Amino acid sequence: MNFHLDNISFSYKSKAFPPRQVFSHLSLTIGSGECIAIVGEEGTGKSTLLQLLNGLQKPDLGRVLVDGRNIWEDSKRLHQVRRGIGFAFQFPEQQFFCETVEDELLFAARNFGAMNSESEQCCSSAIVELGLDESYRSRSPFSLSMGEARRVALASLLVHQPEGFLLDEPTAGLDAFGFDVVKSLIMRLKSQGKTIVIVSHDVELVSAVALRVIVLAEGNVQSDQQIAEFLTDAITAST
Repeated sequence: MNFHLDNISFSYKSKAFPPRQVFSHLSLTIGSGECIAIVGEEGTGKSTLLQLLNGLQKPDLGRVLVDGRNIWEDSKRLHQVRRGIGFAFQFPEQQFFCETVEDELLFAARNFGAMNSESEQCCSSAIVELGLDESYRSRSPFSLSMGEARRVALASLLVHQPEGFLLDEPTAGLDAFGFDVVKSLIMRLKSQGKTIVIVSHDVELVSAVALRVIVLAEGNVQSDQQIAEFLTDAITAST
């Protein structure tokens, strides 16, 4: 799965306040199988960029292309794109809908009509891979700690087996164990050739998993570097 933002402009609009421009003529290409990190100061549009890639926000100008096709050309295309992407929100409770963790894990597969004989096994495998256990199945996702909720949210992305993953601060609020679990998950997805876009302030995670780092600033891409170059520049800037 590949993404291309073509000359995107986007503003948040409100009846109470003037429009707030986030991006102005931004262009960006993410190749199939890449694992990239999106970084930048607060308010530079990192989460908004993920939402544009997934069709949760529509640009004012420009095109969002997934596998070479505009996702907004028709509603069927948009549904197909979302089915192929696993999206993790910055705050995991924002993506919970169901009364139990088990139903939450199976929600996307049911919603996209992707339930099959492997879904239950994928559910069990996802629970184990995220460092949880079978006892979590019957628990309410809204009763979990922040770290548990984040790992459940990530586990829920795996069941319908998407080709792309958009992860917003996937290690925020995690302890050392949770961090290692999530890092191992991302490394496995990388080895399978999945396309992964991570928004993160966690330099340890970015340096461990990303091969390319994009810095956002002032409504556009400030820099687009391979990880070694990015880390060298960061070290130089701090000395």
